[in-house]
Amino acid sequence: MTSRMVVFIRLLRTQGLPISAAESLDAFHSVSQVGVHDRDLLRLTLRTALVKSHQDFPTFDALFERFFTVPHRRRRRRRQPQASASTGVGQRPAPQQNGIPFTLAQRTPPTPAASVHRPAQEPHRDTPEMASEETAQALQALTELEQAWQEHIAATQQSRASASPEHTDAQRAQTRIDRPFPPDCLADMYRAVERLAARLLSRQALRTRRAQTGRFDIRRTVLRGLRSGTEVPFARAYRRRKISKLRLIVLCDVSGSVWQASTFLLKLVHTLQAAFASVRSLVFVNSVVEVTELFRRMRFPEDLESLRHYPQLTLFGLSDFGRVFYQFSQDFLQDLRHDTIVLILGDARNNAFDPQAWALVEVRQSCRRIIWLNPEPRREWNTGDSIIASYAPACDQVLECWTFEHLAQAADVLLQA
Repeated sequence: MTSRMVVFIRLLRTQGLPISAAESLDAFHSVSQVGVHDRDLLRLTLRTALVKSHQDFPTFDALFERFFTVPHRRRRRRRQPQASASTGVGQRPAPQQNGIPFTLAQRTPPTPAASVHRPAQEPHRDTPEMASEETAQALQALTELEQAWQEHIAATQQSRASASPEHTDAQRAQTRIDRPFPPDCLADMYRAVERLAARLLSRQALRTRRAQTGRFDIRRTVLRGLRSGTEVPFARAYRRRKISKLRLIVLCDVSGSVWQASTFLLKLVHTLQAAFASVRSLVFVNSVVEVTELFRRMRFPEDLESLRHYPQLTLFGLSDFGRVFYQFSQDFLQDLRHDTIVLILGDARNNAFDPQAWALVEVRQSCRRIIWLNPEPRREWNTGDSIIASYAPACDQVLECWTFEHLAQAADVLLQA
């Protein structure tokens, strides 16, 4: 019966009746309460749960009549035995109840169908076999409805549990971020990045408050008490640590091979801007283009397409890391200070161009730290045209960044730098 109701609801939708999933579930629940033995009651129940407008009543009634009408099949009547053969000589026929021999009626177990009102126009049961067959079908239908309803409740509870942010993020930990996502999954992943950034910002704020409060310094406390000479033996002294916000420059490869991972990193940095004194965003394929102003007002993922058409950015060129680092050292070296972190994301696949690793060494000498995130598994480093080994000596950390967990670890390292 459950499968027939599903097909019936699909049929109603094909005829233009607007039926939502919630209304379908209400219909299943209502049928499980009233049963399927009274045909008119079943029709009214389904119509109440599924039809919103009285204008759709004729369409519903016509489809119901056609869909739930079982064609009458003529049954061959069994030959009635002779009275003398069934009862014997001088014996009375067995008493009957509603046309069924009383002995058979006693043996039929009570079922929910017996307590349901049957309409007056319901056809009379001719034989005990027909009555028992319909009773078995009704019991089976009720069992199917009850089982389907229990499965629906269990699935609903499981989906609510899996929809919690903690459980969802735990499942996403091993999700690769270097591969394309469907639009709905992509939006969900961006929301997960926002939750990750919110947790990191809360942790950073707690770390800052603890540093401002300071740690208890017993040595200074004792010395201060000895020098005071007052009745109070000592006053507590704390060792406080000044934490100042750092400056961040993001140098992000947006070529086709790493585009997906780059968008997640840019989204993360865009959300973490409050943790830094300033953030500058630079993207490249074979030349550096600054997109800081664009990212200050960018919405993810709606405005990512505007990045593809940004002036001076050629997404279809060949990656040239050597040229990029040379240009960066020439145009941005004067902006680097001891409180500046340079964050690089790229696969270091240089297409056999000159690495010019010396340019990255000059950058390292003028900044606080260089962190490189590689959106490829470590086993693929230095294979083919990958030259990550040429740039690693100039970096403080070179990390994998091809899963959601890697992205979270990289963000934590960035905030603790």
